[in-house]
Amino acid sequence: MSFGTTATVTFTTDAYVEPERFIPPYASVMRGHFTPEIEIFRGYWLVSWFKREFAAKEIETAQTLGISAEELLNRRLKEVPAGCEGLIFQPYFTPNTTMPVAKGAVIGFSDVHTRIHIYRAIIEGINFALMDGLKLLEKQSGHKFLEIYVGGGGAQSDEICQITADMFGLPVIRTQTFEVSGIGSAIAAFVGMGEFTDYEEAVGSMVFKKDFFSPDMQQHQIYNTLYEEIFRNIYGRLSPLYQRLNDIYK
Repeated sequence: MSFGTTATVTFTTDAYVEPERFIPPYASVMRGHFTPEIEIFRGYWLVSWFKREFAAKEIETAQTLGISAEELLNRRLKEVPAGCEGLIFQPYFTPNTTMPVAKGAVIGFSDVHTRIHIYRAIIEGINFALMDGLKLLEKQSGHKFLEIYVGGGGAQSDEICQITADMFGLPVIRTQTFEVSGIGSAIAAFVGMGEFTDYEEAVGSMVFKKDFFSPDMQQHQIYNTLYEEIFRNIYGRLSPLYQRLNDIYK
């Protein structure tokens, strides 16, 4: 999974698998393979949005401490319990081909909620959408995923990696760098130059497991209930309203 500006879930297979109907997979750099992918267009861009609109305090404090505002915000994720006390965030700030009228939404506000509840709800909302994607890839491909590798800017956060493990109920693995696209490009280049005989050899020499995050299955049960009973139903219930908004503001 990539926790970048666009959040994605993907894998590589030797079978042609459309991640969604009429959406072809990418051709893999590995000959004879494909890379189906589900994208959340406004993934960790939402963290930048939240920081700009709601985190002036953390930005100012971070400048004084010489660290990033994101690091301060991520430290505070532990202040909010799993599920954000009923606050659920739908991260579709930009629609896609299969959900053309989608918009972002937050439901479940009450008087217990704070800015940090909203921040954690964003992280959880991105993951709920990625859970949709992972389950769809499993259904389309027949694969069952047993672990998750993460990269991208959001993967630098131990807190976000642990939340991800808890939500998916799967081990999360972080390699030696969050810049996984750069490593992948270098692997392709070295294989092409003949420095390695194949991709397996290149990966064995250039990719190293660094950090492991084991899921808390009690936390996972909370998330699974929220996913199955709440999150999966939000888009269908709100879709007619999204369509009407589009008609009004087209």
